[in-house]
Amino acid sequence: MELKRNIGLVTAMMIIIADVIGTGIFMTTGEVLAMTGSALSVLVLFGLGGLIALTGSLCYAEMATMWPEDGGEYVYLKKIYGQLPSFLSGWISLIIGFSLAAAMSSITAVNYINKLFPGGVITGDFMPKITAAGIIILFSIMHIIGVQRGSAVQNILTILKLLVVFMFIVMGFYFADWALSSRMTATYTVEDGSSVFKWGSALIIIMYAYSGWNGTTYIAGEIRKPETNLPRALFFGALLITIIYMAMNIVYLMSSTGQEIMAEGKYTIGALAAKNLFGPSIGPVFDICIVIILLSSVSVQMMIGPRVTYAMAKDRTIFRALDRVSPRFQTPDLAIIVQMAIAVFYVFIGFGAILKMLIYMGFALSIFPLMTVIGMVYLRIKEPGLVRPFKVPLFPIIPAIYILLMMGVIITTLIEKTVPSLFAIGVVAAGIVIYIIRVKTMNT
Repeated sequence: MELKRNIGLVTAMMIIIADVIGTGIFMTTGEVLAMTGSALSVLVLFGLGGLIALTGSLCYAEMATMWPEDGGEYVYLKKIYGQLPSFLSGWISLIIGFSLAAAMSSITAVNYINKLFPGGVITGDFMPKITAAGIIILFSIMHIIGVQRGSAVQNILTILKLLVVFMFIVMGFYFADWALSSRMTATYTVEDGSSVFKWGSALIIIMYAYSGWNGTTYIAGEIRKPETNLPRALFFGALLITIIYMAMNIVYLMSSTGQEIMAEGKYTIGALAAKNLFGPSIGPVFDICIVIILLSSVSVQMMIGPRVTYAMAKDRTIFRALDRVSPRFQTPDLAIIVQMAIAVFYVFIGFGAILKMLIYMGFALSIFPLMTVIGMVYLRIKEPGLVRPFKVPLFPIIPAIYILLMMGVIITTLIEKTVPSLFAIGVVAAGIVIYIIRVKTMNT
């Protein structure tokens, strides 16, 4: 049984926005400032991240309209390079990309709930984890019981998310003391100093905040009129995210000193900015709003992640049973359950371990989109006659910008953060072993 095309343009854009705006924008600014020692570098690097997302979205739009199927780069890599690179991209998405992000968003949401009450309300060693796991299970069930029901809830959460973000930005600009605008260009002494290599490795952390700019391609097989809706959703979704991120970082930098951001606000900068700009009475209101933002992120991860697993199961690169579509709800129910189980597992290993894994695996998560865009260029040259409902404008300039920037990020990260990068390569190599075992099992 095949999935049906029940998703329109608005929901497609909402999925990108919900997928991108999550824990990343509340955790990366302080980290990047601590790595570079420059407030201006934060703005420049987030601008470059937006440029990567925009150029990447146009390249993905060309392939998504050529092959409007669920699975994103899993599908494109299979068509261009063959099954092994395709499997590896799906392997990383399954065990890291979506599950880890859902776990991080869920845990962070519980942390923000606890900030609303002196001493917290969900306390102890296990209750916060049980609550975070319950959030993941709740949204998984919601997406199992129907695409349209799940999409409706997702749209409501995303609209609330956008309202919160726009309100935060508008109020931030209004309450900011612009006499302190030098904060946006201030420099600080940081450990080990600053260098071009640190900028490159900082950009890969920023790309975690932007991750999801290609989210609509994972559900391309369920989007109505994909030849027009996919390019619009991808480009305008990435453009809106870039504008939002630049504005939010201006608010962050204007709200606090660099020392505060690098210390108190390193992983909770939203709460720090709200407290400093709006006062202790209004700040908690934004903590509630940030919880809504994070819940929306959990929801969208559990919506789109299983579509990659579903696509892999259809190709029999993983257990065939996972290509099951619920006869009643028309959703890939078993794939959702597997994604849910992995995300719940991550919740119980703890926030610190998840944070380390996200930093370590950022390198691996950058490899496959780069391969995808290079493959798009290769197909343009090798097979110009292929039907392309949408073509990347200003070819080859647009893909060249993406390729050069991402290659720079990957190379500098490999030099600056060699151990985490090699760890990520090791996880990819483990996927090769699993693929070989799977192929041999199928052939015997």
